[in-house]
Amino acid sequence: MKLTLYLENQRSKGFSLLEVLVAMSILSIAVVALFQLFSVNLRSVKKAEDYSKAMLHARSLMDEAYALPKLTSGSESFDFKDGFKGSRDIQPKSAEGNVKTFDITVAVSWLPSGALELKGLRTYYETEE
Repeated sequence: MKLTLYLENQRSKGFSLLEVLVAMSILSIAVVALFQLFSVNLRSVKKAEDYSKAMLHARSLMDEAYALPKLTSGSESFDFKDGFKGSRDIQPKSAEGNVKTFDITVAVSWLPSGALELKGLRTYYETEE
């Protein structure tokens, strides 16, 4: 009877090495998964930031074309300070009398492989001078 009491006391003193190894491996797997989630989140934030900047550049090029008093067909290229490149292409779509319509295409690209394209129309009435 004393032998069984002694064995019960021995088992309740702490964790075995195997239990500690299993707990550490589960903890390390959870930490690695958590770091991977942070990494994916940071990449997503960077992509969203790049896309937002590209949209601002494209919108400014489009608004600039809308603000011009008279459009002429042609293409222009732009280099922005933050590594973005843009182009604006203006092509006549139709002309009925004094009413002229132009297609405006704005494209913005950035490294490593981002690209954005906006299309718009501008119609204006050309008065005779």
